[in-house]
Amino acid sequence: MEIRLGSVEELRAEGCRVVEVEGRPVGVVSVGEEFFAIHDRCPHMGASMCAGSVGGTLLASAPHTLVYGMDGEVIRCPWHGWEFDLRSGRSLLEPDRVGLRTYRVSERDGDVVLHT
Repeated sequence: MEIRLGSVEELRAEGCRVVEVEGRPVGVVSVGEEFFAIHDRCPHMGASMCAGSVGGTLLASAPHTLVYGMDGEVIRCPWHGWEFDLRSGRSLLEPDRVGLRTYRVSERDGDVVLHT
């Protein structure tokens, strides 16, 4: 199934739009030239992920060294700071156990299309 969400310009201006898909909230997130779609509820306590922030995170590195990475690829829960990879939906803390469902998004004729 395909759902047209509106124009590319509208969604880029909003940054994140929540739509309902089969009774579930899906957040469509604009980052630079890309769009990502994720289940909009944090698996920890149900906060809206679209109310959180998008940025990067500190990566595993040598002792006493801080390395920032994944800029624009991480969404952070607004309540408790849980971080998820926007591309895979996987938790950065426990990727084998916790994650958000992801959906494919494309652009067609100037519109953003969500594929379910």
